[in-house]
Amino acid sequence: MNPVSLKTPISLLVDDSAPLAHVYKAHAPATKDGRPLLDTVPNAFLEKFCGIVERHGVKGKFTVVPMPAGLGDIVNGIPGYDLREIRAWIETANRRLGPFFDFSPEVLTHARALDLRTGQFHAENEMHWSFKQDRNTLAPYIAHALRLLKDAGLDANGVTSPWSFGMRVEDEYAAAIMEAQRQVYGRNRSWYFLHVKRGQPGVKPAIARMDGAGALVSIPATVGDHYWKTIDTTRADGAYVSSIADAFITGDGTRGEIVDVLDSGGWPVIVTHWQSLFSNGLETGLRALETTVRRVEENLGCRVEWKTCMEMAGLVYE
Repeated sequence: MNPVSLKTPISLLVDDSAPLAHVYKAHAPATKDGRPLLDTVPNAFLEKFCGIVERHGVKGKFTVVPMPAGLGDIVNGIPGYDLREIRAWIETANRRLGPFFDFSPEVLTHARALDLRTGQFHAENEMHWSFKQDRNTLAPYIAHALRLLKDAGLDANGVTSPWSFGMRVEDEYAAAIMEAQRQVYGRNRSWYFLHVKRGQPGVKPAIARMDGAGALVSIPATVGDHYWKTIDTTRADGAYVSSIADAFITGDGTRGEIVDVLDSGGWPVIVTHWQSLFSNGLETGLRALETTVRRVEENLGCRVEWKTCMEMAGLVYE
């Protein structure tokens, strides 16, 4: 057996990202301490994130919301943002993150559900809409999201749920993901991110559905988003950054949620959000992320190996 295969997979799941648009602002226009959320997450921030990924070899999945808040789409444009900058963001993500991260839609708007027949939006959000659907309506919806990413030049080999999209009809949802991947990419094997299973010992990805030659793996997050709290404070000093990283792994590598999951026999799969790393322009979460991955590198390098979602799925298929 290859010695590398003895290492436990670790992965980073990044939700809510989109070219330029601050997706979270559609849900919370201001921080808890009263500051308005910025309209734009600039391309320079993506470049900084890419630098951390490249320096430390971080792997996982990177969401791209195809129609952020339903305001436009990443192929034809998003009102208020320069289409050239949108395309530059996508090119950077593809070129610099592509070697390290899988891409996925989350699912289409991360806001109100789109009526594919009329092009109008439903009154309810995607999550609540999904609970009343089956594979016959979910598959074309997911396929539309995948097709936008494909048309933008991104290979989206998985699907991310906004909120708990599909959870109450998960069997139908799983079948729909497989059908949508076949339609858009001709792919028989895929993965999806829906569940967060923190504090449960030994949690790992698992096959959710098998269908002839195809298979679909559920990738659950096992480590929470401790960077989120940086959205609601202006504190950005070194001690604060270190304290955020401590929740994941302490400087000596003996404590933290990553260590707890690893010691329980599970796979440390960290979920975070673009807005958590952006920290409303202060980028405190991004600094804490680099501190976290550096500590993983220094203390757990002999125990863990960064993996994409598709790579983790491949280990489950075997």
